[in-house]
Amino acid sequence: MTTITVRSVRAMIYTIIYLCTLARVAVANVEKLLFIGPAPSQILNNNPTLSSLSIHHTLTPDEPSIRTNLDRIFPSRQSLAPGESSWVLLTNLTENRRYELRICWSALEPTSFHMESYILEKVLQNAQLLKSINTYSASRRSDQARPMSVSEISNSSSALLVEVRATADYFTDVKELMSNPRPVLVDLILDPFLLNVLPQSLLPTAGYLILLCITTWFMAQWIATGLRSVAGPVEAQAKKRN
Repeated sequence: MTTITVRSVRAMIYTIIYLCTLARVAVANVEKLLFIGPAPSQILNNNPTLSSLSIHHTLTPDEPSIRTNLDRIFPSRQSLAPGESSWVLLTNLTENRRYELRICWSALEPTSFHMESYILEKVLQNAQLLKSINTYSASRRSDQARPMSVSEISNSSSALLVEVRATADYFTDVKELMSNPRPVLVDLILDPFLLNVLPQSLLPTAGYLILLCITTWFMAQWIATGLRSVAGPVEAQAKKRN
């Protein structure tokens, strides 16, 4: 009968401790937007309205993340759509593939986000959306990053425009912070799904959990075998005494 040894138990314990150290601890908030890649737009050629639209934040599957500051305001009763608008261009998407757009920000900067995605045709048909994009582009002219014109998108590319509304969600006795909230530092992350089921960024986590479960199962089997090997002789001695 196989017996358990101190060396094998110690090796398994060290393995589990090592796997636990690979887990990352994060203190942050996350807001998500799930969407399906739309069909390529047919209105990109020679459209003067599109040529005037410039977006400073662009995400693609090849460049899926950026870190930037987004302006925010306190909610107002006069505003039907609360929050300061920022715009993100998602391009080079795959039609009918599921994606996830995440906004990650520090828990030390209380903020509420609301995201809404629009196909290009929808934006061109809505004067308020066009005005919002132009206002946002004008406010970001001091950015060092080169803005991307919507007209630069290839006709064969699937693209979306995402409006991000940021609302300050705190209270303080400092009047300056209540009247003029500071911009919030965020990470914008575009995450495609594998087989439209699992976000690509979760693949290492899934592998880690599977490895941890397998290791724990083998350790449990070894411990059980060792306990049975110890209990067997004790039971035999008890029978002889009886």
